Amino acid sequence: MPGLIVQSAWRALLDTLRARMLLLSLLPLAAAALLGILGHALFWSAWTTATSLWIGSQGWLVDALQAMGWSQPQRGLAAMLVGALGIAALLLLSLLLVSAFVMPAAAAFVARSRYGLLERRSSTQLVQSLLWSVGITVAGTALLAVSLPLWIIPVIGLAIAPLIWGWMTAQMFAFDAMASFATVAERRQILRTHRWPLLAMGVACSYLGLLPTLLFGLGWWALALLPVLMLLALWLYALVVTFAALWFVHYLLAALLAARACVQSA
Repeated sequence: MPGLIVQSAWRALLDTLRARMLLLSLLPLAAAALLGILGHALFWSAWTTATSLWIGSQGWLVDALQAMGWSQPQRGLAAMLVGALGIAALLLLSLLLVSAFVMPAAAAFVARSRYGLLERRSSTQLVQSLLWSVGITVAGTALLAVSLPLWIIPVIGLAIAPLIWGWMTAQMFAFDAMASFATVAERRQILRTHRWPLLAMGVACSYLGLLPTLLFGLGWWALALLPVLMLLALWLYALVVTFAALWFVHYLLAALLAARACVQSA
């Protein structure tokens, strides 16, 4: 399995750099950017004001922020909280869009180029795939919300969010990667047999998804170039998610082919 993980990752990287996949990665970027602009225009002022009023009602929190040197603790923290929630929503949206639109194209491309003899035996519909993705998103969002108090613990905070995000990625992409090829029984067997490698791949992709945030560590340049950096970070994240989609497709189609070969030889 480790050899298959590395081999499929290398093939996924090469496919991610193809012009077609680079263009596909722009679709979730464009949708996320459009919704981000609309959300900022319609809700930013109202949400930051409401959050600022709530922070102001928490005297202990205001005192703690002032002791830390915050000159305008209410508005500053409100802007940070609303911005963080907005970014999380855009990342979730990108994950859903890649799952819904990029993954089918990636699966078809990989199957055509490397697994031309792989028989399609699935009756999974697009609606089923979308419902599965939405269900995983809701469950993952609930887990992230429940786990928020644990994020302040240094070691656990660095592990728990990528673990939940990795589980979401693995559940979404593993389902979609075989949606057009595997029967329900085949899919369940492969997901059960390969559950730990798939989770490890999902967690690895979630840590890769953190790399674009390094762009915001440029000091004053980050503030001056914030709109450009936001778009660049979203596109890099979309590329990471596209790579993740291709990685799961390569891994799972190879696993499906191997499983069918074992059944035929038995």
